[in-house]
Amino acid sequence: KKPAMCAKCYEQERCSGTSPRLNYNRYFRSKLKDIPVITHNDGSLDKIDLRYWNFRFSNRCNYKCRTCGIESSTNWLHDAKKLGWLSEDMPEKSITNESASRINYMDIVRKYIDQVEEIYFVGGEPLLMDEHWQLLEMLDERRKYHVLLHYNSNLSILKYRNKNIVDYWAKWGRYVRVSPSIDDIDERAELIRSGTKWKKIEMNLRIINELGVVIIPTITVSAMNVFRLPEVIDRLIEIGVIRKKNNWQNFEINVVENPAMFHVSILPDAVRQDVYTRLEKYIEDYKNKYKVDIRQQFLFLFEHLKKSWDEVSALKFKKFTSSIDQIRHENTLDVIPELRCILND
Repeated sequence: KKPAMCAKCYEQERCSGTSPRLNYNRYFRSKLKDIPVITHNDGSLDKIDLRYWNFRFSNRCNYKCRTCGIESSTNWLHDAKKLGWLSEDMPEKSITNESASRINYMDIVRKYIDQVEEIYFVGGEPLLMDEHWQLLEMLDERRKYHVLLHYNSNLSILKYRNKNIVDYWAKWGRYVRVSPSIDDIDERAELIRSGTKWKKIEMNLRIINELGVVIIPTITVSAMNVFRLPEVIDRLIEIGVIRKKNNWQNFEINVVENPAMFHVSILPDAVRQDVYTRLEKYIEDYKNKYKVDIRQQFLFLFEHLKKSWDEVSALKFKKFTSSIDQIRHENTLDVIPELRCILND
């Protein structure tokens, strides 16, 4: 049976042959054989050993990315009010999603800390969250450097209060996996992911690259940056993040599906065809240069580029861009001229 909640993984598998579902089934293959043994006929269990933790302590974040919103970033509060999404008198605490206040996560940590094998920290921005640092210190005190630590981070900071994440990650080494959100570079990154200081991001990437941790940049692809994937990947190679040690393949592509107004289908058919042709050429050139085929990493995106033109969402994107440019005193067309196909009158 295919649960509805797994629909995105099944779609990814249909397009590219891989998905998080398959990856975790492989990673925890040794545990799958235990399921029929430990599960009673009514589906109940006598004991649960939580091997994998996924902590999203809150939506606290120092960014306000255009493809994001208040549900994932507290920094969106001011702009959400100006856009009329929230009332002007709404306090920040009313939009702060503090999961740690609803459950005592420390009870879970203490109960299962001897069984845990992997922890995934997501945000908001996890490096800004006290709970993350408390948990990291508990693991450090117990010298649990075999526990895989996986981060989804904007990498805008490495230091928090009197702590430096470099000091901790150096102890875990290759048992740290960092997925920095790198949607674009230079001034385009600073527009799309508001709060970005690109030179700082580049410096932080170089610093953690020296630690021996695994870095797998996640490029979230929308109509705002789909033109730019070759430039982004090439820059990450230049920095030394995407490298021969990882067979030149250590990056992931995540397609924005919601909100629909950022989906690549808002671009006219001819523009998307040009993007597709350029990416196909880039993949071929990459194969010739680095002797590796990265086409599979683009297959899910290619499926989305083939979708029908979404004129309604394109109009919503135009209206939103005009409003947010005015609020932030920015000019999208000055930075991303490729969007004239939507934003011009």
